[in-house]
Amino acid sequence: MFQGPSARKTFVVVCKKCRRDVPTGMAEFPFQSIIVECALCGEKRRYLPSEIFLGRVDQLVARQQRAGGR
Repeated sequence: MFQGPSARKTFVVVCKKCRRDVPTGMAEFPFQSIIVECALCGEKRRYLPSEIFLGRVDQLVARQQRAGGR
């Protein structure tokens, strides 16, 4: 049977500059604000727990992270 792409979800935030889903790097849900740097645009921002959700990382961001980032 065909195994599709990984459906793995992680904690992500929506970058406030480029509007892409960026991984938080957290294994568990953070109950305090965190600082996340977008691998795509390089923007560093603070995110509240209400802005963090379980989802999939944007493919452009994942590709940029694999390429080594900025």
